Amino acid sequence: MSRSEEHLVGAQALKADFPYMLIGEDFEVLFEVFAEENDQFAALVICIDDFEKKLKDLGQTIVSTVVVKLARVVDDMSEAQLMTWGCAGQGCFACLCRNMDQIQAVELAKELQRRFTLLSNETVSVGLAVFPFWPFERGAVLANAQKALDHAAFFGANTITPFDAVSLNISADKLYQYGDIDGAVEEFKTAAMVDSQNVNVHNSLGVCYGVQAKLDLAIDAFETAIEINPKDVMATYNLGLAYLKQENRDVALELFLKAHSLDGDNPDIAGHIGMCYQEMGQVDKALGYLEGAVEKISWGTAVFRALGDCYLEKDLPRKAAKAFEKAIKAHPKDAKSLNTLGHIYGMLGENLEIAIVLAEESVSIDRNKGLYRCRLGKLYLQVGNYDKALKELRKADELGQACSELIAEAESRAAVYRGQ
Repeated sequence: MSRSEEHLVGAQALKADFPYMLIGEDFEVLFEVFAEENDQFAALVICIDDFEKKLKDLGQTIVSTVVVKLARVVDDMSEAQLMTWGCAGQGCFACLCRNMDQIQAVELAKELQRRFTLLSNETVSVGLAVFPFWPFERGAVLANAQKALDHAAFFGANTITPFDAVSLNISADKLYQYGDIDGAVEEFKTAAMVDSQNVNVHNSLGVCYGVQAKLDLAIDAFETAIEINPKDVMATYNLGLAYLKQENRDVALELFLKAHSLDGDNPDIAGHIGMCYQEMGQVDKALGYLEGAVEKISWGTAVFRALGDCYLEKDLPRKAAKAFEKAIKAHPKDAKSLNTLGHIYGMLGENLEIAIVLAEESVSIDRNKGLYRCRLGKLYLQVGNYDKALKELRKADELGQACSELIAEAESRAAVYRGQ
């Protein structure tokens, strides 16, 4: 028994009953030959549902009998259907069927499921793919059937799923989650060829381009999705994000407002509208959206920070402090929030020791920000630590932050202190 067989549940029984059954790489080699020899065929991948859970709950001995029962069903049908089959992994078998289209493959899958239920209380799901299927070469069909099986998992147990653009979308999402953005892009591009009218595919492709900082391509993808469905919320919102990254805030805001008109309950959209208005200096409009957004989310440093800035503009320092506290909770290393909260505590004359710690932390994160050092110097000045105040204020001045009056005040107060 080869190493590829040893790890399989039911390996010994399978080997005894089906000594010529191919497994793993051996079956893949057989498939390559089969694909080259046939101009029309189908591939089915049949897998026992919830296999790992059943193995854990029932044990290997019982599950082994289930695996063998499934193999017997596949083998019995292979004689009538003149199909080639082998083992495709734990609890899974693959069938290759000549001169079979998708409709016939679905009927075959139904019959496989029916016969298996006569022998077992368990269920199987089937993913299937056919050739020809544009734009794929014949060698991709077995992998496509596996992707269809992954797609079937979204529908629950005892499912039959033909390969389509959604299968590719799911496959691309997995690549994206694993960090293979280039691979995801190629998968989404192929999905768009399979189904050019699939809004989710174009939207997801745009997201990938955005991650790659290919904003023009991202915009094209989102615009294509909107052309297909002008009322698609996510494509509209994502198009706004792409324009925002290009610093085209006016167009971004217009798109965010359109997305908000389509889905007024989405806090992310409301948050971005509020942040745009805040950056444009339209504080009252910003507050309306930001306050609504933060009622529904407990994360998002940027939105809490924008809310805090609005409260400062409205001379509401205590509300501003609460907003920046939440911003820091969401992102404890956000230098702007740390520094601004320390500054607010200084304005209020409260929690000065904490204020200094916050400001010191912000300077340690961003040492070349003159404003942060200036605010830290002012806090040192408040508590009478004149040497440290002068050090920070002079450094802030060197960095371009106007601190001459504060430096003069610190020098004067230091001289008085030393004179005493």
